[in-house]
Amino acid sequence: MKPFTVFLTSGRGAIANGVAARTGGKAAAAIAALLAMTPLTGASWAQAPAGAAPQPTMPIKQLMETTITEASNTIWNAYDPPASDEQWGALEKAALLLIDAAKVSALGGTGPMDNEWVKQPAWKPFNDAMLAASEAALKAARAKDHAALLAASDVLYPPCEGCHMQFNPGVVNQN
Repeated sequence: MKPFTVFLTSGRGAIANGVAARTGGKAAAAIAALLAMTPLTGASWAQAPAGAAPQPTMPIKQLMETTITEASNTIWNAYDPPASDEQWGALEKAALLLIDAAKVSALGGTGPMDNEWVKQPAWKPFNDAMLAASEAALKAARAKDHAALLAASDVLYPPCEGCHMQFNPGVVNQN
């Protein structure tokens, strides 16, 4: 019982002490054991080693369906000037999502053709254009500049359409 007592007096022991007071000690012992097995640094066990290049965790198609399509549509559908801070905030969020998605799609994906696509000479210019347009949309949203947002929207469309035509022709204009 001595190691348990030492654990309860340091680090995460306050959690277990509070549970012990409420449950008579049995649940605290289980929680203390679990907490003792977790790193005190807050680092995740699933993290890549320091210096390792990030690896994709999903197919590019899934990234498109879960992030890029909705975020780009949010920007493209801002025909009228946003009337509230919430609307500008939604546009800012969409631009941030597109920026991060462009950075992820540059790595490839886990889909059957993803890693071949990113090696093609046309992939990087399409992806870089999406990133630049997304950054322009973010700047416009933060400045609440509707004209600049529309300009960014116009710049965003051609690389999306061009990339789809070259790498996934069945997807073009399916919204």
